[in-house]
Amino acid sequence: MENLAINITNLQVRFGNQLELSIDSLRVYQQDRIGVIGENGVGKSTLLKLIAGELIPNQGKIQTEITFNYLPQLTYLAETKDLNLELASHFQLKLEETSERKWSGGEERKIELIRLLSSYEQGMLLDEPTTHLDRKSVDRLIEELRYYYGTLIFVSHDRYFLDELATKIWEVKDGEIREFSGNYSAYLTQKELEKKTQLREAESIMKEKKRLEKSIQEKKKQAEKLEKVSSKKKKQQIRPDRLSSSKQKDSVQKAIQKNAKTLERRLQKIGETTKPQQMKQIRFPVPKSLALHNRYPIMGQNIQLERNGRILLINSDFQFSLGKKIAIVGENGSGKTTLLEHIRKQGEGILLSPKVSFQVYQQKDYQMTSEESVIRFVMRQTEFSESLVRSLLNHLGFAQETLTKPLCTLSGGEATRLTIALLFTKPSNVLLLDEPTNFIDMATIEALEQLMQVYPGTILFTSHDSYFVERTADEVYEIKGQKIKKVLTRNF
Repeated sequence: MENLAINITNLQVRFGNQLELSIDSLRVYQQDRIGVIGENGVGKSTLLKLIAGELIPNQGKIQTEITFNYLPQLTYLAETKDLNLELASHFQLKLEETSERKWSGGEERKIELIRLLSSYEQGMLLDEPTTHLDRKSVDRLIEELRYYYGTLIFVSHDRYFLDELATKIWEVKDGEIREFSGNYSAYLTQKELEKKTQLREAESIMKEKKRLEKSIQEKKKQAEKLEKVSSKKKKQQIRPDRLSSSKQKDSVQKAIQKNAKTLERRLQKIGETTKPQQMKQIRFPVPKSLALHNRYPIMGQNIQLERNGRILLINSDFQFSLGKKIAIVGENGSGKTTLLEHIRKQGEGILLSPKVSFQVYQQKDYQMTSEESVIRFVMRQTEFSESLVRSLLNHLGFAQETLTKPLCTLSGGEATRLTIALLFTKPSNVLLLDEPTNFIDMATIEALEQLMQVYPGTILFTSHDSYFVERTADEVYEIKGQKIKKVLTRNF
C-alpha cells in the first residue's frame, strides 16, 4: 500500500479578489516524482509555497506527512561557507576564490542546489531548478536527483528535465490542477489524444445541430403551409362533410408545431461547442530592401575575444549560412553572449553583408505604463498588415479581446510575449537571441519555436535547452577550449 505524503482538501488561495488556486482533492504519495507545468502566473510557485508552509491558504487544508527541503525560484546572496566540496566538484564549481567574488547566475544556482542536496529530507520542492544552468550542470543535477530516495515535486519549463525525472505531471490551468501519468512526452501524447477526441466530439455535435436545425426549418415550413390552407378553407363556405377534414388538418398542423418545439428544446440542450484552436500558418513577407543574397552574411576571421581579462576565443573563424537557424552552445562563461554582442557591434574580425539588419531579443522585467492598446503599440512599429500582426499575437497567446488592453495592465508574462512579438514584427533579416527560453513558459517556448521555424531570415541564438536546440537549429556551433566549431548540420 502506498504511503501518503501530502493530502490537500477543499483548498482555495486568493490574492485580493483574484482566485489563484482551487483544489477539491489532491494527494501525493511517498516516492512520487511530480513535474509541475503551466503558463507563467497560473500559481505553480504558489503551490510549492503552500506545501513548504510559507503560505497559508484562505480556505482548506494541506496535510503533510513528511518534511520537505525547498528551493525557491528566486535565491539571494550565495553563501559558500561549509559547502559540500564533493558536490561542488561534481558541479564544477571552483571554491578556491575568496568569498568576495561575484558569482554568476548559474554559479549562484549551483551553490543553492549543492546546499539543498547536502541535507536529506524525505521530500524535496524545487522551483525552476535549472534556471541559468548549462547543459552539463543540468545533466549532473538529473543524475543527483535520479538517485534521490524521496518525494520530489518540481516546477520546470525544461522539457528534457521533465522527461528525465517526472513520473507524473501536474498541469496548472485556470486555478485547477490536472494529473497525468508519465513524463512530459507521455503528457503530450495524452493531450494530443484529448485534442483529437474533442475535435471528433465537436464535429459530431455540429453535425447533429445542423441536422436538427434543418428538421426544425422543414417542420416550420410544413406547419406554415398547412396554416395557409386552413385559413383559406375557413374563409370559404365549408360543407359539413369537409369540416372533419379541416379539423384533421388543424390537428396535424399542431402536431408538427409541437414536434418543431421538441426539436428546438433538443437543440438548446446541445449547447455551444468550440473546436480546439488550430493556429494558422504565419508567413512573413520579406521587404526587397532587406533581401540578402550573400551565401554567408555573417563571417568571423581570426576572432580574438576576452572578457574581464579572461580569454574566450583565440584565432577563431566561422561562416554563418544565409537563412539558417544557428545555435551557439557551450558551458556557462565560455563566451556565447560575448560573441553575439561582438557580432552585433561588428567588432574586429566580423564581416557582415552590407544589408544585414539585426533585431535583438532582450528580456525586460518591467511594467509598461502607457495607456496605449497592445495592437496599436505593435502596429506603430511594423510594416506588416494588421491581420498578420493579429495572427502573430494570437499565436503567442494574446486572445483577440486582449489586444485592446492598455499596456499598463499587462502582466510580466504578457509583457515578455509582447517583446517576442516585436522581435518578429520589426523589419530585420537577422535575429540575435540570447537564452530566449529563460523565464518564459512552455506554451510561449513552443510558440517561439514555430515562429523561428517560419522566419525567413537568419537566426543566431544561444540556449542550454536541448529540446529547444533540437527542434529549431539547422546548425549547431560549440564554443570549447577557446575555439568555436560546427558540431552539427541538420536538414529539417
